[in-house]
Amino acid sequence: MTLKELLTGALLQLDRGTDAQTLESWRDKLTRYLNDAMIDLTSELQPRRSDTLTLTSGVLDLKKLPRSVVKVIALSRAGTRLPFYYGAGTELLRVPAVSDGELLVTYRYMPTALKVDTDVPELPEWCHGAMIGYAVGRERASGDASSIASARACFELYNAAKRMMRAHRGELDAYAIENR
Repeated sequence: MTLKELLTGALLQLDRGTDAQTLESWRDKLTRYLNDAMIDLTSELQPRRSDTLTLTSGVLDLKKLPRSVVKVIALSRAGTRLPFYYGAGTELLRVPAVSDGELLVTYRYMPTALKVDTDVPELPEWCHGAMIGYAVGRERASGDASSIASARACFELYNAAKRMMRAHRGELDAYAIENR
């Protein structure tokens, strides 16, 4: 779902209109709530990706990756895993006894914040509904006593969905401990 579709879904659950003027008046607040939900779900899902990076003088600069790195999981070259350790700063990764060149870096990342209507959350499609529920709950929590009960229900549904999410969903069942 795009940001505009997420905003429209939240406005429909809040019993608000979805015309351009209403959408624009709610955009900043609901987008902030959706981004907060995305950050919260990221801690549960731990999204991963792999990108190539150039090793120079035994050091990888993690700032050159397209996403903000939370944790490097693995390094490899031509299918061979390589040992690594963090350098003086968290943006640098030291790779001992390896010649310079391209390496495949597998890492956990922080998704990019939603800003424009066409942005799509960098989380699986199946958790976009939970993001809408969180945004609706946050908005209802700022209301009167009757809407707070509704907000509590939204947060309970959100937390139930979050408990069912697992960081290893869709991955292999067997793991090996590497780089210890």
